[in-house]
Amino acid sequence: MKLTDLSIQRLKPTDKQVVYYDDAIPNFGIRVGKRSKTYIVKIGKTRTIRSLGRYGEITLKMARRAAQEALLFQAPGLRSGSYSDAVSSFLGEIKNHNRPETIRQYKRHLDAFKPSKKLSDIKRTEVKSHLNEYHDRPHAYAHSLAALRVFFNWCIRQEIIESHPIAGERLAPLKSRERVLSIDELRAIYGYSFPPFSTILKLCILTGQRRSEIASIAPEWIEGSTITFPGSITKNKRTHTIPLTAQTKELVEHAPFGKAGAFNGWSNGKRRIDKHIDVKDWTIHDLRRTFSTIHAEIGTPIHVTEKLLNHATGTLTPIAQTYNKYSYIPEMKTALENYEKFVLNL
Repeated sequence: MKLTDLSIQRLKPTDKQVVYYDDAIPNFGIRVGKRSKTYIVKIGKTRTIRSLGRYGEITLKMARRAAQEALLFQAPGLRSGSYSDAVSSFLGEIKNHNRPETIRQYKRHLDAFKPSKKLSDIKRTEVKSHLNEYHDRPHAYAHSLAALRVFFNWCIRQEIIESHPIAGERLAPLKSRERVLSIDELRAIYGYSFPPFSTILKLCILTGQRRSEIASIAPEWIEGSTITFPGSITKNKRTHTIPLTAQTKELVEHAPFGKAGAFNGWSNGKRRIDKHIDVKDWTIHDLRRTFSTIHAEIGTPIHVTEKLLNHATGTLTPIAQTYNKYSYIPEMKTALENYEKFVLNL
């Protein structure tokens, strides 16, 4: 459960002790007995229970902080000063607060940096040398820098290190991509076949959804002729339902079902397809921008396109969004069928 001052206050005394664990911090919770409520944390491989203090004597904020310190103290990264172990502790702590795709990206960029010294001895020059490997890829540079910043800031908050090796490092503003693929380029990408990567690409092309959402598809999200993406994996945290056409329904049946965020063949898949098709300077996210552009070209109403893309803001005013709960499923299905006819030349 989500522990808050109010939710703890509402917990009733019980003859048999019951532990309510917090959704925010693994192994941290509050033990409710007949006469008292006590904050606890489970640590180590033996899952030893440590009492942190009684409710009313310490605050929830203080108890959370104590739990984090206890968990970090028994983590290998804190004892050994190892960068890789600290990264593991960091990823373990944030898994309940971030989307699977965000965690995957953090892990990818943090694993790419391989310091020669222990965590506390990492110098700015070593981090800069690593970042310079991305000098010809500004977006990769930006993402790597962002991941390292977040990680080192976390290390400082946890008192694992005392100073930030890239404090003050500035990033030049990135120009937003404007690439829209031509219809021939889109058809070339759609015609490529090397599952499961090509299946993900086809579904990205036909539905306009983000690649992380498509790669996370689970069978239970499909109900009849619709698919519902849970808020836990969407960018705006909103549940998103779209209709399935006959074509997308068939593709979904061959999607690489698995744990959310489990697909990790992006880089190899992209390099492989670029060797087989004659499309230059494109990214998977360009498919989403192209999807929106083609819908404008074929006359899809903008509010229907935005509904398909699950945009948090758009043509509807905030008040209209609050009161207009219509699903637009029929309109979205018509739009997707018209789009397929145009793209696939049916």
